[in-house]
Amino acid sequence: MKKHETVFDYIGQIFLIYGFTIICLNIFCILFGESAKEYSTIFAMGKYGLSVATMVQFFFVSVVIATLRFVFFTDGLIKKVPLAVRIASMFAIIILVMIVLIIRCGWFPVNMWQPWVMFFVCFGISSGVSTVVSVLKEKIENKKMEEALERLKRGE
Repeated sequence: MKKHETVFDYIGQIFLIYGFTIICLNIFCILFGESAKEYSTIFAMGKYGLSVATMVQFFFVSVVIATLRFVFFTDGLIKKVPLAVRIASMFAIIILVMIVLIIRCGWFPVNMWQPWVMFFVCFGISSGVSTVVSVLKEKIENKKMEEALERLKRGE
């Protein structure tokens, strides 16, 4: 039996993504904020934190990611598309959105190669970790469902 997601699951996902992102950005502010504030609007306040504008921009990113997750990983909208295609499509759209925001919001200088390398390395690491966590979570949930089905068959 597949759990149907509710609006509360969607909102929870937004805030989970947002909270994790803001924690990471604040750590980056402490570590690199002073040296990066000349180059990036994200670090405009240096080691003292994030601006409201930056937090709103990353909230928007969190909404986009949670929405894409809903679109690509619930069977209500996209059916019979292999999981690998869903994952690749979602990540491609997220990368495009991020590139637009990098350019539009001035997150870092677009004419320097180093920030782009760091962006793709960080994106790759976070995407890999989130994919592994999602797969492990799915396996644990499937195992629990199999055990519950076995108990039901035995009449427990």
